[in-house]
Amino acid sequence: MIGENVLRGKPFDGVFIFDIHAHLHQTSDFQMTHTAPEDVAATMDKLGISGGCVSSILSIHADCRLGNRLMLDAVTKYPGRLYGYVTVSPHDNGIDLDPFFAHPGVKGLKVHAAFHRASIDDARYDPFFEYADKKGLPVLFHAWEIADILHIAKLAARYPGAKLIIGHGAMRTWEVKREVKKKKKKYENVFADTTVAVAYDGAVEYAAKQLGADRLCYGSDIPFYDCRHVVGKVATSRLSDEAKEKILGGNARRILGL
Repeated sequence: MIGENVLRGKPFDGVFIFDIHAHLHQTSDFQMTHTAPEDVAATMDKLGISGGCVSSILSIHADCRLGNRLMLDAVTKYPGRLYGYVTVSPHDNGIDLDPFFAHPGVKGLKVHAAFHRASIDDARYDPFFEYADKKGLPVLFHAWEIADILHIAKLAARYPGAKLIIGHGAMRTWEVKREVKKKKKKYENVFADTTVAVAYDGAVEYAAKQLGADRLCYGSDIPFYDCRHVVGKVATSRLSDEAKEKILGGNARRILGL
C-alpha cells in the first residue's frame, strides 16, 4: 500500500511520480531557495519523483525569451528527468514555437496571464492556442479565480485538440473546485492539478471526488512551495492505490505523452 509505505518511511517502489506543474529560477516577489535546475532535480530525487515539467519563473516575470532559453538548457541537461513548457506572453506573440518543439523534452505551453498583466481570454494569446490545438499539446494555466475557469472553458470549446490543465484549480476555494467540476464534465480536454494543496484533511479526496481521478494530476509549484507536503497528501489520502497512481503520475504520462 502506497500510504503505508510512506508512513513507515519506505520508498515509492514501482510508482511513477511526475510533477506536472514545476518551475525553475526565482523572483524577488517570493522568498525562494534551491531554484536552479540541479536543485529541483535533487529534491525530486529525494522523494522518488521520476521527473517534472518545468517553466522558467524568469519567463513569467521578466524576460519571456531568455527564460524559455534557460528552460531549454535545463531540459537538455537533464533528459528524461526535466521536461519543459514554453511560456507564452501576450506582449510577444511573435515567438517561434517550432524550434522549441523540435526538442523531444519540450511538451507544452505555459500561460500565466496574471503576471503578464492580461486576461486568459486576451486575443493576443490566440496564435498560441491555435498552435496547441493543431499539435494536440497541453497548455498549463495559472488559474486562481472563477473568472479564469470560465475563460478556460471557452477555450476548451474553441480548441478541442489542446489539453487544458487548470493549474491550482483542484485545490483552491470550494467555489473554484465546483466550477472546475462543471467544466470538466462538459469538456473532455480539461484537467486540473494539486498545486498549492491546502492543508485541511480530505482536500485531495474531495478534489478527486469532484473531478475524477482520471482528470487530476500531481503538481507542486516547486520552488515556489515545498513539494513534500503535496506528495504526502496524495500518498496518505484515503483514495485507492489505483487512484493515487493515476494522480501521482499516470495521468501526466498520458497527457504529456511520456
